[in-house]
Amino acid sequence: MKQRTQVEQDAFQAWIYASNCLLYENDPGPAELNVGSAGEPRMIPRAEAWQHGYALNVVVDCAGDHARLLAAAQHCRDDMRRKAHFGAKRVGELARAADLCEQAARMVEQAGAVGDEKARRRLVASCEHETMVMALGVVPEVVEDSARTTRLHVALPVPT
Repeated sequence: MKQRTQVEQDAFQAWIYASNCLLYENDPGPAELNVGSAGEPRMIPRAEAWQHGYALNVVVDCAGDHARLLAAAQHCRDDMRRKAHFGAKRVGELARAADLCEQAARMVEQAGAVGDEKARRRLVASCEHETMVMALGVVPEVVEDSARTTRLHVALPVPT
């Protein structure tokens, strides 16, 4: 069995996230989801909320590496053409995977983390915290532990 390259692995992971994302986007439920807090709600369209959540995971999995994110997005787009014969469902999943990678790359850009190691580490730690809170935020100890860990990661010195 051939071992995947880094870009193939990143694109594969994005495809897994995209497959799940599309399932949740289409589940029955409210048209909008709260991506804020109970005290400060921020309601956005259901699909947008799920895409944002999964893009955060892509940032974490690619360690906030802008070049990796763009390469994974391109690989997914190339796969769309190569695997079109698998049908519309697969093409849609690959399109969503590319979208998630591109959204993650924009997050890196907006955080000023493309060439700034400290900003990149801060972004990844923030995304790790946010995904932890989204998944297990109902457990107060998890939120506190995640916040503590995030502060620790951000405070560590940047290797030279």
